[in-house]
Amino acid sequence: MDEHCTKMHDLMSGYLDDELDDADTERLEGHLETCADCRREFEEMTLIVSGASTLSVEDPPEEVWDEFLENVYNRIERRTGWYLVILGALMVIGWTVYFLVLTDILSAIAKIIVVLILVGLALLFSSVMRQRLHHRKTDRYSRDVHR
Repeated sequence: MDEHCTKMHDLMSGYLDDELDDADTERLEGHLETCADCRREFEEMTLIVSGASTLSVEDPPEEVWDEFLENVYNRIERRTGWYLVILGALMVIGWTVYFLVLTDILSAIAKIIVVLILVGLALLFSSVMRQRLHHRKTDRYSRDVHR
């Protein structure tokens, strides 16, 4: 598409929106008679505009908006709650590891047992989170169901 056709493309939009003056309308119509590519583009744009003008969208009832906002707030609250729980759990685990390493209150066997429990819990947690994230990405129905 050359520079002249690019300018005509802008005029096509103005023509379809009834925004052109008489001189630009005559320029565009003259160009459309001589340029087959622009004429085809104009016909496609005309079909799109006529199809779009026949569309109608109804506003959903007020209850739908209320449920939508409630779901958004619930998701935000739950997500924030989970972040705080995870942060607190990580802090407890960090404090426990610090306590186990630097103090001599527990015997070596007790320290090993506690570390094994913590490592096992971390593995279980990461396994479940990995599975949930994978399922969330691949579940084709999750986008259709309101949570």
